[in-house]
Amino acid sequence: MSSRTRTAPLAAAIALISLLGACSKGPGSVAETQGVEKVNAYIACFNAVEQPIHEGFQQYIGWMQDPEAGPTGNEDKVRGPGTVLSHRVEACNAPMVAALAMTPAEPSLDPAARNYQKTFVDLYALIEQADRYYSREDYLRDDHAGMRSQHAPLMKAYMAFFDAGTALDAALEKREDERRAEQLKEIEASEGRSMAYYQIKILGDGKQLTQLLNSETPDLAAARTQLAAFQALLQQAQDDKIGKGDAMWGHVERAADALARDAGRRIERVESKKPYTRSEQMLMESGGRISNPQGSAEALLVSYNDLVDMSNRLAQTSGAR
Repeated sequence: MSSRTRTAPLAAAIALISLLGACSKGPGSVAETQGVEKVNAYIACFNAVEQPIHEGFQQYIGWMQDPEAGPTGNEDKVRGPGTVLSHRVEACNAPMVAALAMTPAEPSLDPAARNYQKTFVDLYALIEQADRYYSREDYLRDDHAGMRSQHAPLMKAYMAFFDAGTALDAALEKREDERRAEQLKEIEASEGRSMAYYQIKILGDGKQLTQLLNSETPDLAAARTQLAAFQALLQQAQDDKIGKGDAMWGHVERAADALARDAGRRIERVESKKPYTRSEQMLMESGGRISNPQGSAEALLVSYNDLVDMSNRLAQTSGAR
């Protein structure tokens, strides 16, 4: 179970919320403001705990010969699931409870967010218990009984949390796509294909391109079509002289160009069926930004996240003007 594929769309969702605020012609209604705050809280919770929980899970099951059967007590090295930094945990507690109570309700989103928050709280209570058990090395004094008794409830809670994460991810994705389409329509009607229009369009299309190429066996025909459309969009923005003289827009353009480049490299690598060398595999496993080999899904995701970062900075700059 990888957390990598989950981070990209939610980074885009955060960027989109920033854009919605920055592109607004005036103060929104209380309901609109609360709606943005609600979604931001859901995204903040997801992004805070999703990856560390997945990493802790891999750490926990990594030393077991059969994770489904659980520990036997005969393993040479054992490790608990580890804990999550307190500020990350807090993002899924009081802020989430407050967000769930905000009006208006989001029928297509609130149930998934509520279940995600509940499954996290339930899981984390078991994680803390298990982490203390393994950290104290209590298994050396109870003939490994605690290892065996805690395993099944912990695994059940992990599976419930992962299912809830998949559901929340999908719900946020759907809402993001709908909001982006609405925002593009509103901006184009009121001010034409302005910088705000291209900013949202480039970010959304870049996300779709990244998602298409994020699997081990992507649909190359669809990816080529999406890449061609993305390149045409970037060229159109340049032809329209969007953001001319704006230094921050220049950063967005360069990040988008890098994404197009790395998408092309990804397509070429998959098409050629070039395997990763052992050293490349080790570099990817290390999780470093610069270490990812050309043509890898990891390298493409780094480029996409750079685009998100630049877009967020532009939104913040525009909002301050």
